[in-house]
Amino acid sequence: GREPYKYGKKLVIDYKKMYADTEELFKKINIEGIKPKDLVGNLSVAKNQMVEIAKAVSYNSKLIIMDEPTSALTEKECAHLFEIIRQLKSKGIAFIFITHKMDEVYQISDELTVLRDGRFVGRWGVNELPGDELIKQMVGRKITDMFPKEKAEIGDVKMSIRGLSVKGLLRDISFDLRKGEILGFAGLVGAGRTEVMETIFGLRKADAGEIRIDGEKVEIHSPADAIRHKIAFLTEDRRASGIFPILSVDDNIMVVNWDLMEGKGRKLDLREAAKVCEEQIEKFNVKTPSGKQKIANLSGGNQQKALIARWLYNKPEIIIVDEPTRGIDVGSKSEIHRLLSHLAALGSSVIMISSEMPEVLGMSDRVVVMYEGHITGIIEREEAKQDIVMRYAAGLEDQNKGV
Repeated sequence: GREPYKYGKKLVIDYKKMYADTEELFKKINIEGIKPKDLVGNLSVAKNQMVEIAKAVSYNSKLIIMDEPTSALTEKECAHLFEIIRQLKSKGIAFIFITHKMDEVYQISDELTVLRDGRFVGRWGVNELPGDELIKQMVGRKITDMFPKEKAEIGDVKMSIRGLSVKGLLRDISFDLRKGEILGFAGLVGAGRTEVMETIFGLRKADAGEIRIDGEKVEIHSPADAIRHKIAFLTEDRRASGIFPILSVDDNIMVVNWDLMEGKGRKLDLREAAKVCEEQIEKFNVKTPSGKQKIANLSGGNQQKALIARWLYNKPEIIIVDEPTRGIDVGSKSEIHRLLSHLAALGSSVIMISSEMPEVLGMSDRVVVMYEGHITGIIEREEAKQDIVMRYAAGLEDQNKGV
């Protein structure tokens, strides 16, 4: 809505100037890897975030509100963003910075305000409230363990991936997933972790490789095939590819489960469906006025719990969760961690992609690390330390090639 025009008329857009201005803005705030003519729809979530940040800066605003701006950014990109914020603060620009990441609060804020369940809890100077007390104020109780890892018996190989490749994206992906295991996937944004899971789930076509479940080779050409093989996939971006925002919470829970609701004469048993949804909402502590509420009106944490309720009613044996706690409050994070740990203890096989290093290290039995579309290392829990994982994630070490 602010395009430059030619000839003094608001009819002909001056594309040359618009591209030049965009390029200049990117240089000003050191954004690399994005061209002015790139289609935003083809960019990664992280690059979309950087475009939004550039747009906010371009307004020359006196106040910039950032709602979870770092949720899809790497540590390097976060540091870059914070440098931009400090630069603009020095010029008198004020920021409201909404985040669920505790470390960010203390890195960038001057003062902090806590809201809980739509109510104002309090305001403090950033140095007046220690981290444990901040969490307590956010959730209304003390959380003693953010990564509750139940003891689980690691069993036989449930799923085996060998030589999975997608031209231009993935090459020779091979790993095993065992019963009762939480297999973490780490790597920088763009390393190919999500693409691996989309290929396993039938959202992408593999050019090579095979998938075996319980020792039997399976063909997965679509999500319907994956669901039949008892695979669930909680996607990275719940708003874009998880929820159906115009539908109710009940409809979102039932969308992969209607075939289980077949009554007499092949008619859907709507009463049974409503009962199931009510039970699932209560079981997973989804805070909603009713199951008829539009899911778009729920908080991020409650949307995520509704999606978990959707998949777990289908009783999957392999559960893939991509950034399961992105953009949700610390209390919901703890609940989701506890649930994943409990599912593994019951014998489910869990794959968890996360860009948050403490989450990967705290929840995983083994960590698969990716760099530029291939696996550089698979590390046992006892050996998985942050510096070691980061070396594999940055391509500085590769188990296939050595250092």
